[in-house]
Amino acid sequence: MVTTVIGDWNEFIANLIVGGANSLQIGEVLIQWGLSTITTGGEREITYPIAYTTTPITQCTMKATSIGSTVAFTNAINARSITAFTVQGRTLTDTGAGATDITDALTVEFYWISIGINTA
Repeated sequence: MVTTVIGDWNEFIANLIVGGANSLQIGEVLIQWGLSTITTGGEREITYPIAYTTTPITQCTMKATSIGSTVAFTNAINARSITAFTVQGRTLTDTGAGATDITDALTVEFYWISIGINTA
């Protein structure tokens, strides 16, 4: 195990941040995150600011919003690559006879985070 003495904390942190404010690289591990929007029944492709060397693990979660007490919004990642991922949104409503898709367009924000390897 190698122990490193950190003399200047600000310089140390600045060296970890790569490619902008929404990415952090420690060794070969690259973490990137962001906030985007998606519309009911639609898809959104997110391109990573920095490409990964291998396909990363990506997670999305909806930002808290007021869309009604009988409405649920879900998202699923349909495709992932070293440069981007695609997320699909779906909204369900309780009509009293079971859940059915809402036909009205509803746009919500979602957070995403990806963790993977970058050796470039």
